[in-house]
Amino acid sequence: MTRRFLVPPGALDADEVRLPPEESHHAAVVLRLRRGERVVVFDGRGAEALVELTRVEPREVRARVVARSAALPRAPEVQVTLAQGIPRGGKMDDVIRMGTEVGVARFVPLLTRRSLVRPSAARLARWRRIAAEAAKQSRRPTVPEVTDPLPLPALWAGEPAGPLLVPWEEERTGIGEVLPRLGPVRAVTVAVGPEGGFAPEEVAEARAHGAVTVSLGPTILRTETAGVVTVAMVLYEFGLRRLQEH
Repeated sequence: MTRRFLVPPGALDADEVRLPPEESHHAAVVLRLRRGERVVVFDGRGAEALVELTRVEPREVRARVVARSAALPRAPEVQVTLAQGIPRGGKMDDVIRMGTEVGVARFVPLLTRRSLVRPSAARLARWRRIAAEAAKQSRRPTVPEVTDPLPLPALWAGEPAGPLLVPWEEERTGIGEVLPRLGPVRAVTVAVGPEGGFAPEEVAEARAHGAVTVSLGPTILRTETAGVVTVAMVLYEFGLRRLQEH
C-alpha cells in the first residue's frame, strides 16, 4: 500500500514538494523511508500527487512530483455536516475518526444541556489531527473541517446546510421512510445529542426550526454510534443507491 502524507493547500502547485515537520518526522523516523521511494501526497482539499522522495531527513523531507491527479470526483456528492453533542472521555475521538472514514464533510461539536464537557483548545487541535490522520488512513482526498464548539440554540437558529435530521429515540418514523421524501439535495445536517440524548425541550425547539426527527430502529444506539450510522445511511441514499438506479 502506497503511503499517504498531508501537505498544506498550494504545496502541490510546484514540482517539488516539502512535507510539513510532523509528516517529515513520520516518514523519516517512524516509517524509515528512503530516497527514491514513491508516496502519495494530498492537500486535504481534493488534489493529490504521486511523488518520489529526493531528500529524507528527520526534520525535512522533499520530493519531486511524478504525476498529479485531481481526486475531487471521489468525494461524496452530498456534503454531510455532523453536529455532535460533545460526549465524555475519548468518545469524540471515535466520532471524528469513524465519521471521517464514512464521509462527513464537517464536524460541529455541540454544547447542549446535557453536555458535561467544554473542550479546550488542545482537545480541539487533537480532533483536527485525528480527522487528518483518518483521511490519510481511509485514502480520502479531503480532510473534513472541525469547527469551534457551537451552542445548540445557535445551530437551530442558524442556517444548517440542507435538511436537518435529528435521530431521536422517541420518534417512530424510520429514517428509511424520511430520506426518500427529501428529494434531491446537495447537503444534509445531522444533529446528535450527547449521552442521554437531547432534552425534550431541545427536541421541541429543533422541530420548531424545521428539523426532522427520525428513528434509527428499535434499539438505542450510543451517541458515538448514532451519528455515524445516520451519516452512512444519508450518503447511501443520496449517493450510491440513487447512482445505481440511473
